[in-house]
Amino acid sequence: MKRLIALVFVLALLWVPADSRSQFAVQENAGVDLSPGKLSMKSGDKDKDKKNRKPKISPSAGFGIGVASIDGQVGFTFTALAELRASQVSVLPQVTYWNADKQTNFEMGVVSQFYLTSTPVSPYVDFGIGVNFYDSDTLNFSKASLIAGAGLEFKNFSKSFIFFVDGKYKLIASNTGNIPCFLITAGMKFPFH
Repeated sequence: MKRLIALVFVLALLWVPADSRSQFAVQENAGVDLSPGKLSMKSGDKDKDKKNRKPKISPSAGFGIGVASIDGQVGFTFTALAELRASQVSVLPQVTYWNADKQTNFEMGVVSQFYLTSTPVSPYVDFGIGVNFYDSDTLNFSKASLIAGAGLEFKNFSKSFIFFVDGKYKLIASNTGNIPCFLITAGMKFPFH
């Protein structure tokens, strides 16, 4: 009698539809084909799809405004940027202008951002290089800079834009001594859906 009950139980489990909400249901992509007459395991189909899948590139454009500190002088900054994002990594060509006291700088740079999580509030770190066109009362030059920073993206503000807060340290090379710069900006990115 126990064998008959066990056999009925096993047969009942085999005939449970895959889309039912029972605890024994098999998920669609679990590698099991439960269609009528085709009870089989698909070996590695899911893994092949992952390996052959190219990362989706998501472009966006945006801007940021904020406060700049150049060599101890405080002023304002404006940044325009484009973003090419693939998964947790972005490349951002950007132009930045800042003005503090009698110092101005225009920078063209490229920054790589590395997102630490993929949550609605995503922290990131970024590193890059730039070419600076610096002008002050005593100096006027075009030199390279190193860029390092961190920030937060807030993805739940709107479906049409992403709000971000960003802090960067920039070190501009100079013949008379390197010029340190700190920038704190807030801005928006507009994804091309």
